[in-house]
Amino acid sequence: MRVFGYIFLSRDKYNLVAESQQQAALLEYGRSLDRPLEGITIEEGVALKRPFKDRPAGGKLLRGCGAGDTIVVMKAEWVLSSAGDGERLLRLLKTAQISLHCIDLGGNISFPEKRRLMVSEGPAAVVEKLLAALTASESSRHGQAIRTAKNHRKEQGKYLGGPVPFGWEVNREGYLVPNEGQQQIISSIVDMRKDRWSYREISQKLKEEHKVSLSHEGVRRICKSDTRKARAGKV
Repeated sequence: MRVFGYIFLSRDKYNLVAESQQQAALLEYGRSLDRPLEGITIEEGVALKRPFKDRPAGGKLLRGCGAGDTIVVMKAEWVLSSAGDGERLLRLLKTAQISLHCIDLGGNISFPEKRRLMVSEGPAAVVEKLLAALTASESSRHGQAIRTAKNHRKEQGKYLGGPVPFGWEVNREGYLVPNEGQQQIISSIVDMRKDRWSYREISQKLKEEHKVSLSHEGVRRICKSDTRKARAGKV
């Protein structure tokens, strides 16, 4: 009956726990079981949503374990990639007679076991922690989906969101296209600036003649942007 530790190095910096911190927690937990760890497997560069058995290191660890062996991980969310995948993993572990201990949940989650302590938090606290772990995993999956969608839109050259720059508008296909009326105003802004109008004077002129509210800072940004475009065109 062997005990193996599993370290998960998240790609998300907000969920990242240092390898040294995880290793210390695993070793301490192994000592509490009176069974020192035979080895520690490190998983790195894998999405949290990927099922544990399909991960390079996780799958190899599972295949290397036999009946009576134990896997220890610091956080349940690192092995229960979703509620459905978590259920399938626990069924697989039960069939293979492999124990899975999650330190944050306080023990073995694949098999019932006798409590070593008379005082415990009770099932409510354990369920709360488990739901929090699954919520964190699902949030990571949702975040990954959003990032994937944004990357896809970026590759297509589509607008990614946020305030639409003055002089532009988003068409039905999601692309930024020139707003003809505002582009004419930008041309007027550039001409006034060439005539040495101040940014504040231009801002006031736009308000009086075009009913356009642009701060002097907004006017300055438009002029700077136009200058950069002109320089780029000369290169």
